[in-house]
Amino acid sequence: MRLRYLMLLSALVLSSPLSAATGLEPAARALPVAERLLPPDNLRLPPANAVRTASGLRYVVLQAGKGGRQPLPTDTVEIDYIGWDFQGRAFDSTLPRGAPSKFPLTGLIKGWQEGVPLMRTGDTFRFWIPGKLAYDGLPGGDTPKGNLVFDVTLHAVVQEP
Repeated sequence: MRLRYLMLLSALVLSSPLSAATGLEPAARALPVAERLLPPDNLRLPPANAVRTASGLRYVVLQAGKGGRQPLPTDTVEIDYIGWDFQGRAFDSTLPRGAPSKFPLTGLIKGWQEGVPLMRTGDTFRFWIPGKLAYDGLPGGDTPKGNLVFDVTLHAVVQEP
């Protein structure tokens, strides 16, 4: 299965630069982008040590950063991420683009609005987001429905003027 995804994703990323500032541990940063976009082994079932919030969001810390402040719900954040649906398809990621993205938290799905403020600068978390906290019920046929998994690295909390 991994080979199939590697072949499919390699066409997407062959000409894309790899960001050196992804926040993943050095061994993971050294992997080609296509391999980093492969779904995690625990895609459908979070590990026993995953924290579960009252809303049903689950998360684990993949890599702890060096600290820094946690974003407030009204902040803009600079992040790298990979998102998979439960079929194992990477449907969106900053990695092929080679640079983190900036988003106001208020404009993101509810699962990110709840989960990203739990992070500190430099942290990488894996989130298992129930469909009701993702795109289910939102208009638009181009968004994935159902439960989703995201690896998110928080690079910065941006001070907006």
